[in-house]
Formats: sequence, structure tokens, C-alpha cells
Amino acid sequence: MLSWTRRVGGVPVACGLLAVALSIITMVPSLRPAGWSLTVLPRVGDTGPMAAAARTIDPGFRTVQTGAYDGQWYWGIAIDPLATGSLHHDFDTAPYRYGHPLYGWLGWLFSGGQARAVPASLVVVSLASMLFAGIFAGGLGRAAGRQGWEGLFVALNPGLLYAAAHDLAEPLLAALATGGLLAYVRGRRSVALVCFALLPFAKEPFLFVPLGVAAWELYRRRARLREIVPLLLTLVPAVVWWISMRIHLGGFFTAGRTDTTLAAPLAAWKRALLDAGVFSYSSDSQQNALGETAIVLLVALGGLLLVAAVLSLRLRGPIEAAFLPIVVLIACVGTATTENQRDILRVASVLVVLAPFTIASPAPVPGLRRAGNGSTPGGPEPRRPP
Repeated sequence: MLSWTRRVGGVPVACGLLAVALSIITMVPSLRPAGWSLTVLPRVGDTGPMAAAARTIDPGFRTVQTGAYDGQWYWGIAIDPLATGSLHHDFDTAPYRYGHPLYGWLGWLFSGGQARAVPASLVVVSLASMLFAGIFAGGLGRAAGRQGWEGLFVALNPGLLYAAAHDLAEPLLAALATGGLLAYVRGRRSVALVCFALLPFAKEPFLFVPLGVAAWELYRRRARLREIVPLLLTLVPAVVWWISMRIHLGGFFTAGRTDTTLAAPLAAWKRALLDAGVFSYSSDSQQNALGETAIVLLVALGGLLLVAAVLSLRLRGPIEAAFLPIVVLIACVGTATTENQRDILRVASVLVVLAPFTIASPAPVPGLRRAGNGSTPGGPEPRRPP
């Protein structure tokens, strides 16, 4: 264990452990009023068919009167992983929910198919994801010659902490994204390809990670087309799954409410800022505070993503190439995301983890080896056109 820690680096490991500790602390305020029952974390509403199913499975299941949220769908997928049972009929938009089922699948896997064990299994997956995301993010920093404090962008990430405490997929997504990119940078291509193949199963937009890496290989390293085929093939499993769900459930994962689909660039961000400005003058003190908080949050978060996006245009490394298309999608999210503070924090959480690698110098690239406190190129020179 000590030799592994020395190899990985004490700072990344510390960041990962801190991420786990803070995630547990974030869970405590929700668990204490619910008698410490982990069943409250998915936030299943106390009315409707999902609540009835939960109580049938576990009479002691803790539902919520208000604040039902997306964790209930991952809990449902862990109960009905292939949409072959009856529970998926109670979903709001089953094709969309089953478009990114990986977190629910892992909940099913680690529960051994025992429905009552699913809430605990989902918590274990979340905490393990936070641990590895912190370690991998720190490892990416070390790969560029730094000490690995980039793992703090996982541990101190509000969107990831919220997701970890409410049975949501973003911590898993962060672990796969940072793990895949770290493996790619270190030349462990088979591990990277597995992570890249799993990414769309965690959240569909992250199919752009292997596409971005492939584009960077073509542009910067002058790779031949056949050399990027493995990266492109990582998309095949997800495409096959989405087609099968289209046949089985009658819709692609794009099915959903109109305010959750893509909008004109920055239109929803503008709408959310204008609405928050109006709310900041509300006579209701709670709405007033939420409005003022939303303004600061949207401006700060948008500013960070803008700076990171502009600097990503340098395309120094594969992380920047993967970052750009996803940040464009974030700029085009609908109003349902931008007007809900927890949603925008969640949606942007993995980009916040990747932001320091687009801003800091040098960037992690394949073939970069550490030399003391700095770094020097250690791989082959980019292939030049004939």
C-alpha cells in the first residue's frame, strides 16, 4: 500500500481521501433527519408509482415530500437495469434515463441484484468514484510535472459533492474522464480506450472525449487515420445500446422536455441572469437571496469556463481538444439547467475538474515525463507531413 501511494503520489491520494471525507460530510445533513437511512439519498418522491414501488421493495424506504430528484431514476435503473421489468414504466422519460445507465448498472452489480441493497451500493460507487477522480486528477497534474494538487478541483467541487450526496452520476463521470485521460497521457492505451468507451454510458455528451482526442492526434501529432480507429471504435458500444433502447423504449435519449434540449448559444445563461436580477429585488427574502446567489454563481462559473475555453484553443494537449466541444454544449444548455443552481453546478462539474489542465502550463500530453519539479518532452516528435 505504501509503495503504491509513493508511486501514485501522496498529494493525489490525499486529494482523493479528502473528496471522500467531504462527500460523507455532505450526506450527513440529509441522513440525520431520515434516521440515517441511505434510502433517502435518491430522493424518491412520496407520491406516484416510484414511491409505491420503493415501499413494495422495502417497507422502510424513506421517500421525500418535496425535492424529488434525479437520483431516483438511477435507483430505478439499478432495480431494472435492462428495462425488462416493470419499474421503467414509471420513469418520467425512460429513453432519456436509459441513455446513460452506467451508474445505475454499477448499483445493480455491486448490490448483487438485491433490491434492498441498492441504496448502499450506489453510495459505495459514489464514494469510490470521488476517491479515484481525486487521485486521477492529481495524477494528471503530476504527469505534467506538478505536485498533483489538481485533485482539489474534485474534492472542493460543489457540483460533484452535491451529486455524490444524492446518488447522481457526475462523480463516476469525473473518475472515468480523468482516469481515461491519465491512462492516455501515460501511454496505457487499452485502459484509456475502456474508460472512453464507458464515458457515454455515464453521460452522453462525453462521447466527445475520444472524438476530441482523435482530432488532436490528427492535428497535432499528424497521426494516420488508421491510428485513430481504436478511439473511434470506443463509440460503438454506446451507439448499439442507444439503438437497442430506441427499438425497445420507442425513443432515443434525446427525448425529454423542450426546456432541457439545446438552445441558442448562451441564450439560457442570459435568461437565467436576467431572471435572477429580477428575483434579487423580490420582497420574499428567500427568493431575493437565491436571485443574488444565482448571479454570482453564473458569472463566476461562466467566467471560469470561458477562460478555460479560450485557452483550450491553443490545443496543446488532448484534454483541451476534449474540453472544447463539451464546453460548447454547456453554453447551449436549456433554461431548465441554467435556472436551477444545483443543475448547472452538476452539469459543469467535470469541466471544472478539467479546467486547470487547459489553463496551467505545461499541459499533460502523451510522452511528457517528469524531471524534478519541471517537465521535459519525452516522447517521439509529432509526425510531420511528407
